[in-house]
Amino acid sequence: MAEHGQTNIFDDVLKDNESFVIVVQEVMDHNGALQKKILREYPSLDHTAMKNLFDHLKDTYLNETFSEHGTYFDITVYTNEDYAAENIYAHTKKYRNKKEWTKTSK
Repeated sequence: MAEHGQTNIFDDVLKDNESFVIVVQEVMDHNGALQKKILREYPSLDHTAMKNLFDHLKDTYLNETFSEHGTYFDITVYTNEDYAAENIYAHTKKYRNKKEWTKTSK
């Protein structure tokens, strides 16, 4: 019997001892120039801790108040403790005046 459903593209490449970093940022618009402010950073997470914290942060920042110039909150999960684009495991944004997060690759 064939399995149906979405496959997590990272399942085959993640190592058993993979570590993760979650970075929460607020992106602000200052006269057309976007600036990022790191609000929280959580390094050295195992897979279970990362999943639980990622869900918790999405719940927490869903109702967080934006700064005066805040445009969106950004939660990014990196693998290998390296903040490089090729190491992004999940990435989602919540825009001002929106009630949901953008879809994530996680």
